[in-house]
Amino acid sequence: MIMKPVTFRILLAALLAGAALALAGCSSYSASVKPDVSLAKYQRIWVKTNMDDNRGIGQFIHNSLRARGIEAGIGPMTMMPLNMQAVITYRDDWTWDFKNHMTSLVIALQDNKIDFPIATARYTGAAAIMSEPSAVVDKLVGKLLSAKPEKKEE
Repeated sequence: MIMKPVTFRILLAALLAGAALALAGCSSYSASVKPDVSLAKYQRIWVKTNMDDNRGIGQFIHNSLRARGIEAGIGPMTMMPLNMQAVITYRDDWTWDFKNHMTSLVIALQDNKIDFPIATARYTGAAAIMSEPSAVVDKLVGKLLSAKPEKKEE
């Protein structure tokens, strides 16, 4: 049986749309903030660069913070000005499938006076999804800054 060209095109379009929807659901963004912490008070944030950041993720985070009106700086901890209120660290993972793809990114924010994260945001995505790193970072920073504190366990 030979399919008519119109029927074939409709079937092909439906299959492609289904595949796109299935792949779109494979990436996830999440954020959490420690109980009783308000991130709104952090208006001066330092982005600690990773020595192996060859893709500019730190710069994307810096740019995203500045676009949101936050005074931000970037570099090693030895260069951080004294007036910074918080530090962001990050860890990105990549895979190669004919092109490099970011498969995960974790951003952690810590107060300058505390040595552990008070807020974290996570992105995970399938290697088949070709999201631009700058778009992933911008969405993840937005998720981090808008996250509500977790409920305190009693």
